[in-house]
Amino acid sequence: MKNKCKDCGNCCCETEMILSSRDVDRIRNNDLKNLPIANFVEKTDDGLFQLRNKNGFCVFFDSTIKLCKIYAVRPQGCRFYPLIYDSDKKLCILDQDCPRPELFYRDKQSHMKTCKKIVRFLEKQVLFTKL
Repeated sequence: MKNKCKDCGNCCCETEMILSSRDVDRIRNNDLKNLPIANFVEKTDDGLFQLRNKNGFCVFFDSTIKLCKIYAVRPQGCRFYPLIYDSDKKLCILDQDCPRPELFYRDKQSHMKTCKKIVRFLEKQVLFTKL
């Protein structure tokens, strides 16, 4: 199966996607240089930066065609999806909001490797907020 994604938009609904400074730079360097950061970034209570939502969806989600407007330069967390970090359970899980999560990480080794990347990514963002 070439295209694993159903383009349902569930992953873009009420997103709490954490952003790194590299994510912000990559997005802005993609013909969005004049877009104020405040238009797509908000700060969490924990001091982390995350994607802003508009009308219940990520600001970059086109609800008409159900596609991401910045897919080629999407944030790192979006690239990891549907593997997400459950902060309550302290482990990576496949998001059940995705209708086909099992198609993205078929083998345990791939799942574990990406989970380690997610944890490192999140740790870097938390450390950055403490500077």
